[in-house]
Amino acid sequence: MKNQKNNNVILLCGHGSRSKNHSVNLRKIKKKIEEKINIKVFISFLEVNKPSLEDCLLKYPKKYSRVFIFPFLIFEGNHFKKDVKRLIQKYNESKNVVLIDKLSLLKEILPETTKILKKKIKNEENTILVTSSSYSKDKSVLLNLQKYTRLLSKELNVSKSFFHYVGGETNVIEKLRRLKNDKLSILLHPIFLFQGFLYSKNKKYFHDIFFKKVTVSSSLMNENQIFNLVIKKLLTKIPSTH
Repeated sequence: MKNQKNNNVILLCGHGSRSKNHSVNLRKIKKKIEEKINIKVFISFLEVNKPSLEDCLLKYPKKYSRVFIFPFLIFEGNHFKKDVKRLIQKYNESKNVVLIDKLSLLKEILPETTKILKKKIKNEENTILVTSSSYSKDKSVLLNLQKYTRLLSKELNVSKSFFHYVGGETNVIEKLRRLKNDKLSILLHPIFLFQGFLYSKNKKYFHDIFFKKVTVSSSLMNENQIFNLVIKKLLTKIPSTH
């Protein structure tokens, strides 16, 4: 890697998960970003995994000219509003910590997932879209999930769609069983950036019940189109390193 111009760094901020896949995948993304952009990249987490965002904010602003924080969060729930923004405000004494906007679910992610999922549908008439996400007390998260599901369903032209929080699968399962369609095809779309504990739990729940009737989308950051959105956003916000 070349010398870092202006001594700037990127600090990626993940949610954290009990699944080892989450931290492993974030480290893979870190490496891919460093290969694409000539700048040092660090990782941090909001919970469970180490290093924590707070620990990183105690250290890096003192060592580098500017620290660009990119949150790997989908919804503007409590983690984003109360944790990320609060910690930046607390430790940004030198005014050299810059928060880069997270990916927009509706404006940036939706157009790409529409193209990705269209390729997985064989029969629109018999396909049911089922979306899921992690639970949040923030009502705006539920509203965004509802809107995303409705718009995605419309773009995919599928017959029905359901959404739920992971852990609340029972209600959706009952609705799917009542359809009594022998040709039923379930397109399960867990809205997670990484394949962590909740993604895997949700996938297994539906697969164990419906088996071959279920097609499961990959976690978002496993898709090149979504990764390219991240690179584009970073290059737009960070001074040229070439």
